[in-house]
Amino acid sequence: MSHREKEISRKNGITAPILACCLLFAGCYSFRGGAPPANLKTVRIPTVEDASGFGRATVRDDMTRELVRKFREDNSLRVIDAADADSQIEVTITSIRNDERRNISTGELETVRGVTVGAQVTFVDNLKRTEVFANRAFSGDAQYRIDEGAAGEERAIRTAVDKITSEILLSAVADW
Repeated sequence: MSHREKEISRKNGITAPILACCLLFAGCYSFRGGAPPANLKTVRIPTVEDASGFGRATVRDDMTRELVRKFREDNSLRVIDAADADSQIEVTITSIRNDERRNISTGELETVRGVTVGAQVTFVDNLKRTEVFANRAFSGDAQYRIDEGAAGEERAIRTAVDKITSEILLSAVADW
């Protein structure tokens, strides 16, 4: 075998494992993506409805503000207040649970509690007069230490609202 043939063989011996690793790891990456249809440019986000019975009116306002903020930051759909928007996101909070016990073993005192916010969302294409998705369930959760009291619970609710609004945004702009 000539020097040149040995060099090519050595390079192929190195290249094959590198190529195999690249192909292997390429399958590990996933992209959850897409974009809203080209005909949809604007979205209207009316005030979130609260059917949870939780009794804290600020949650629906916080969720509405957070949704509007996230859609504006994402900029896939321009948020407008007009009734003639190309699309509309309708959100109803279905449940807010703040009594979820977490990290407790028999005989231990409760130190951490969970909060879960559930919502149903309908995304409407006003131009085609069709529902892109209807009554899709979303949830966001968080936890707080009981010794943090009401302030900890409020932070946990805000975190759960942050999570659920992120999922709503992703579904509206990327699940196509």
